Amino acid sequence: MKLLFWTLALVLIALGLATVWLPIPTGVPLLALGMIVIIATSRQAARALRNRRRRVPRLNSLFTWLEDRSPMRFARILKRTRPRKSG
Repeated sequence: MKLLFWTLALVLIALGLATVWLPIPTGVPLLALGMIVIIATSRQAARALRNRRRRVPRLNSLFTWLEDRSPMRFARILKRTRPRKSG
């Protein structure tokens, strides 16, 4: 099943890269959806994104903005990558 989701993610990312320069705005949403599928199916990818968000505050702000505007199903996946509070 994981192979199916990874194949889906790769297809979404490939389509996103192929259409990112078209005037119809389909590339970025396809890239984002592919990324969400990868994060949802891979703990290692979620952990890597969490570490990156911790080190790059601007990236963390961008993902927080996306979490607030995404459908609940996708926002829940992105919220798993929030940096943990230290202290």
